[in-house]
Amino acid sequence: MYYITDQRAGEPDILTPVKNGKLTIRSLDGQIIHTQAAPENGWTHLLLCEVQPQGMESGADAYLDNVWIGSTEV
Repeated sequence: MYYITDQRAGEPDILTPVKNGKLTIRSLDGQIIHTQAAPENGWTHLLLCEVQPQGMESGADAYLDNVWIGSTEV
């Protein structure tokens, strides 16, 4: 899974507003593969990168609450 939550100079911060949201990973046909509550202090890019569940072989998208934050297709 490739998460687009890392912030480089000049890029908007998409993680901070949703850092306490539930992580949901869905297959490309919309089936839930994995869900995980946010850590106590919220998600960071590094913590998200550690989440690599099985079942993403045919493609998947990641969301914090309903905000798209990554994909196997990036």
